[in-house]
Amino acid sequence: MLPIIGIVIVPGILWGWVFYHAQRYKKVYLPLLLILFIGGMGSGLLALLLNHSVEKYTLFWPDAHWPQIIAFGKSISLFSTGFWFFVGFNEEFAKLLVLLVVVYPSRHLEETFDGILYAAVISVGFATLENFFYLNQYGLAVVITRTVITIPAHIFMSVPMGYYVAKSRLLLEEGNKKRFSFYYPMITIIQGWIISSFLHGMYDFLISFKMESMAYLQIVMMGGISIWMSRVTLYAIRRKMLGDSTD
Repeated sequence: MLPIIGIVIVPGILWGWVFYHAQRYKKVYLPLLLILFIGGMGSGLLALLLNHSVEKYTLFWPDAHWPQIIAFGKSISLFSTGFWFFVGFNEEFAKLLVLLVVVYPSRHLEETFDGILYAAVISVGFATLENFFYLNQYGLAVVITRTVITIPAHIFMSVPMGYYVAKSRLLLEEGNKKRFSFYYPMITIIQGWIISSFLHGMYDFLISFKMESMAYLQIVMMGGISIWMSRVTLYAIRRKMLGDSTD
């Protein structure tokens, strides 16, 4: 049992360590990261329930064959396509709940990069729970592949949502001086959720219809966007810290 747990847990910890060390300008509260990792695993269970509900109680399910459209040179079912985009919305929604319940009211959410880091840790927990199920169903080889491909994909999908959740919190703190101060932060959260959900749904759609090369290209693009967003936010933080030190 312990080797199985290690096979599933250790890759998640390693990816979490990578993002933890992506910033060095301040210490991160480690108990919060542990809570978020466990919360990410819990969000995976919620996503399984939501996806099952869509498949059982709606017309959208993975093996639907009608009606058909031609896209990317393939005959594709609209209902099947819709299911995979629902999966994206459900799974990012489950992660978003953890962000809103645990991170949004936390005093440790101070900068936009904090949101990126916390969303990454939640995503690692989410993907780790998925790996337990995949190990049981498909074996070690699939888990190793997911460690290299799917865990970072989950992280990159959720980076925009983490960024916009943190931005929303900062807007809310500044909002007392502005008109519609409550609505802008809420719209910002929804904006991040929609972006991450679309990225997630598109990736699942490409994988489900055997368009792996396009899916892997999407991962590379999402990784580039995530690195760019992280560097921009960290650069802004360092400039702010330098400006404060010279005042």
